[in-house]
Amino acid sequence: MTLPGQALPPRTPAGGTVVRLAMERLAQAGLDPGPLLRQSGLSDAATDNPDVGSEADSQVAFLNAAADALQDTSLGLHLAQDCDLRKLGLLFYLMNSSETVGEALRCFERFGSADDPSIYGSYRISDVAVTVALGHADAERQLDRQLSQFWLLTIYRLVLSFASEAVAPISVSFRQPEQDRSPAAQSYFPVPIDYNASEDRIDFEIQVSDMKLSTFDPYLHVYLTQYFEALVEATRWEPAILWSRVKKAMAPRLSHGTVTMANIAKDLGLSTRTLSRRLSYEGKTFSAILDELRAELAIHYIKIKGIPISEIAWHLGYREASAVVVAFRRWTGMSPSQLRRTHILRSVSSETLGHGDQTNGRLGERH
Repeated sequence: MTLPGQALPPRTPAGGTVVRLAMERLAQAGLDPGPLLRQSGLSDAATDNPDVGSEADSQVAFLNAAADALQDTSLGLHLAQDCDLRKLGLLFYLMNSSETVGEALRCFERFGSADDPSIYGSYRISDVAVTVALGHADAERQLDRQLSQFWLLTIYRLVLSFASEAVAPISVSFRQPEQDRSPAAQSYFPVPIDYNASEDRIDFEIQVSDMKLSTFDPYLHVYLTQYFEALVEATRWEPAILWSRVKKAMAPRLSHGTVTMANIAKDLGLSTRTLSRRLSYEGKTFSAILDELRAELAIHYIKIKGIPISEIAWHLGYREASAVVVAFRRWTGMSPSQLRRTHILRSVSSETLGHGDQTNGRLGERH
């Protein structure tokens, strides 16, 4: 098998898929994207190895300028809702040729930055959820609202497209403060959206990862995987986000009570000293990441009707149920029973909103 080599498509000077879609939307509205591209600095970004930080800033500036020009504060959501998923290019076909949904999401984790080098994707599995998280390639920054909304809704649409049966997320979370939320965002997801989260993420039930794709093509998948591996090696686009890898390594160890600095460092092929130092560069600590993961998973467990607190404690790696009660109050300001009642009320409220994408069928389209 021969790789394309010279046939590798050049990255668009204007960034990734979301920028191309915004340009199309402007043109459809009779607006010339050229001036906005130049004002944002994207028209001059056609270098072989652009600076990710400056390109990310330019991309965000362009998206926000496009949103202003179109008078659309939810542009990222609207682009994700309306686009043909095949416009993700070869990344879509790589994912679509996977054997399972989990394998497709691992492809997004590994190669998502090939479409947009300003982001990273993280895919992890715990005892209770399949999680896809997004972040900025610069560990000290967070994604702009337009980007995070575009990609989380796109991932949701991809999973719907790939799954062999109806699926829905069990939670959707954004880092942005609740006071900055987009009023329209809730109508795109069938579960209440959480804000002020530790990361932008979408979670599905654990069995989703094993769902088979009817479009599985092992030959195409191997070919495209080699293609993307060559692309990553040639361009070095991979973001070095260590804390996300740490969180992923922690998840399967929690219920076994083996989440220690030494074990995680060994899993990642690092010394404990190097792990601690590199996390500090990213503004993180091992204990803070563990606490974030426990808080994230605790919310999932409390939503499971009838699961006792003692079992939740075991899943989270606590020895005593009382420790979970104390932790819940610290994380949420409520006891587990209060939080469970609040979740029931929020779920009922969310179901009455009328979710635009589900009623008009757009999210359910194959592509």
